[in-house]
Amino acid sequence: MKNVSGYSVILVLLALGPQAWAQVFDQVCPNDPLHETAQDCPWAGVSRSLKDVTDFDVIRNTMNDKLPGFLPELESDAKSRQLLNLWGLSRNMDESNLTVKTIPPNLLAFFNSILKVDYDDKFEIGHAGLNHTYGYLFSTVYTPYGYKRARYTAGEIEAGFDLPESTFGGLPPVGTLLGNMTYFAGTIAFRDPNAKLSRIELEEILDQKQIGLSDQLAKYDFKKLKVRRLIEKVDTDKIYLEIRTDIVEMPLTHTKGSDTALLIYSIDFHAPGQENRPRIITAFPVNQAFGDGLFTQEGIDSDKPVVLKLKYNAMLPVTIPAEQMVGKRSIFNEQSSN
Repeated sequence: MKNVSGYSVILVLLALGPQAWAQVFDQVCPNDPLHETAQDCPWAGVSRSLKDVTDFDVIRNTMNDKLPGFLPELESDAKSRQLLNLWGLSRNMDESNLTVKTIPPNLLAFFNSILKVDYDDKFEIGHAGLNHTYGYLFSTVYTPYGYKRARYTAGEIEAGFDLPESTFGGLPPVGTLLGNMTYFAGTIAFRDPNAKLSRIELEEILDQKQIGLSDQLAKYDFKKLKVRRLIEKVDTDKIYLEIRTDIVEMPLTHTKGSDTALLIYSIDFHAPGQENRPRIITAFPVNQAFGDGLFTQEGIDSDKPVVLKLKYNAMLPVTIPAEQMVGKRSIFNEQSSN
């Protein structure tokens, strides 16, 4: 069909009806009315174009066409159960809106057909690593802080920590998003004596070359980083829960955004007497004021018990009544772990 004007296209769409209009606008990226920018593309457009599609062959073909090289990342990650086991559980809903799933369940179901990790039937609770990396790339829910994929598409983490561009992007030049983030966040989260077993698992993954890392990431000098950790612990004859929030200062100033630190959230939950095995929940850039505010909360380094609460959509494999979530807050002594 030659020399078709924009007006002719509109007439055709009008003739086809509202469904055709919806399909066209679903694939427009960035979509201004949805507050999207170029950083949201092509992820948002692909996600909207696959809305409610349950045929995995259609999803696979669309991904391979629009995002060549993306699915091989998941296929690579699926080969390392140790890598996947270093993550805990999270809820597929944002704390600001508990009525809408942050990540489309049909896409999570497809991704999980490759990774084969734990999820409930409705894809409301499941693998924090999948949710908070690949899942967030395809989130179409606009939150008070913007789209979740921004932590990977804005480039703040790479710029602030002097790492190659797109190291934590959806299509990194070396390795995978999940593998690179697991290594970087895990090296920091598992640096303490209580995380020995998790740290050994991470080291085995590297020794066995289960993940590929760029030279800059593999040789990164983590000892130069300034890290503060808040520990929130419930330790009774029934429960051992250690909530660990690391605030890692970015060594470099950058122009990719206003954030100056990386928050890494990990959880160690087990029956009393069992060995500690912390698991990563999430990691995302924050500004200095946000980080500082965590260390001014009630009860830090005092004997006063406080009611603790999971954050950042973290979930546990069992439900703990609120009255049992009473524990203490403290600041981790970095010197004692060296």
